[in-house]
Amino acid sequence: MTTTAPAATANCATCHGAGEIGTDNGPTVCPDCFGEGRQLDSLERTEWRLRDIERAYQAPSEHAVEIRWLVFELRRTREALLQILSRCQDDAAAGGLAQELQFLANRALGLYEIKAP
Repeated sequence: MTTTAPAATANCATCHGAGEIGTDNGPTVCPDCFGEGRQLDSLERTEWRLRDIERAYQAPSEHAVEIRWLVFELRRTREALLQILSRCQDDAAAGGLAQELQFLANRALGLYEIKAP
């Protein structure tokens, strides 16, 4: 069995916590931490990337409707997994199925670091 611990927040490895990187055209926002200067957690990073995808496909195009639908489905699925994880944490003392579902939901969401006992 493995245990879970909150994922540690460290400085971004690309910009070393500055939030920007140097380029030939001068400083620019770090593409990995989006200017935050820290490693983003899984939910935050995914949401920022989804917003970038939505912005890229705002204009009508051949695939824009399908991509917006896919983004909607991804958000809905992640929300359902968060609710499942929360319910399993509330019922963690019961063990068994709740504990297994908690592990599976966390593995999909990446909220907590998974450590071997």
